Amino acid sequence: MVDEGNKLLYKSEGSFRSLWNSYRIYADRIELEFRLFFTTIIIRRNDFVRVDIFRPPVFRTSMCALKLDFADLCTHVGILRNCGYFKEIRFTPSDPAEFKNQVCQWAQMQ
Repeated sequence: MVDEGNKLLYKSEGSFRSLWNSYRIYADRIELEFRLFFTTIIIRRNDFVRVDIFRPPVFRTSMCALKLDFADLCTHVGILRNCGYFKEIRFTPSDPAEFKNQVCQWAQMQ
């Protein structure tokens, strides 16, 4: 039997703007690849607070956000979570508006 949590709902492929990081939404979590530090950041539904889109330049909007790629220079997505050292994570998926839409749908799922 296939685990429902492993069901891939949406994937943003890596590109130059995202430093070849890929970002995936599963039924139970969001996975943000962070190749620079050879890790993947996992955001569970319980930890998720909100998602928003930011337009450049945003050097001064949040000094304590973790930026996974060229987020300061491109239109990007910011996710706020309620745990971890960096509560706000910003990154540049291939289609920021669609990624935000998918995250909003994911957050409303039971």
